[in-house]
Amino acid sequence: MGVFAQGLALAGLATVGMGLATPAAAHPHVFIQSHVELVGDDTGRFVSIRNVWRMDELFSSSVVIDFDANATGVLEAEELDAIGETIRESIAEWGFYTFAELGVRDVKLKDPEKVHALFQDGQLILFFEMPVDEAIDLTTQSVKVSNFDESFFVAFDFTGGAEAFQLVGLPGTCRKALNVPDEDEAAARWMDEIATLGPDEAVGEEGGAFADVMATRLELTCAAES
Repeated sequence: MGVFAQGLALAGLATVGMGLATPAAAHPHVFIQSHVELVGDDTGRFVSIRNVWRMDELFSSSVVIDFDANATGVLEAEELDAIGETIRESIAEWGFYTFAELGVRDVKLKDPEKVHALFQDGQLILFFEMPVDEAIDLTTQSVKVSNFDESFFVAFDFTGGAEAFQLVGLPGTCRKALNVPDEDEAAARWMDEIATLGPDEAVGEEGGAFADVMATRLELTCAAES
């Protein structure tokens, strides 16, 4: 059984490319329609992030080929569990492509205990929950949340804009604002960061990551309006 070698590309799948790709040369190979639930309590405490990912049809069909052990053409419960566990183990290295930011630092998130998988209308659907591993009071602080892949191998689509991010259990006073970067401005910013590298320096974290710069983020706050 293959594992996810880059992004959500299964190394064992002939239909999906593998290998590390730098942001400057990469383009997305896997496309995900993402829905994010931001979970809290009625005091405004940030509790967890829930992801629901609908995978593209090409990737989904290749997963059926690789995981349909009994060749029935249908993914049964045990096969779906195997897919979920393979994904959970394999994308941990990339932080499960799930990020919350508090100012200039990342919020501490716990790994999901399980990645659930369904196959519906020809597409693989994944859903999992990541608890927040620190105390964050959204009435005094705002957070930014997103799904993205710094290698730019996996592309996340937030169809519906801000409605792709749902607030669960939080006070009615909480507000959300979607930040969608301008492509030209983001590209210029990334190139400016790359330009600071020396001739012998590789493009790495110090050079920025195009997908990070381009990532759509949802800002959430429950602070009282002044």
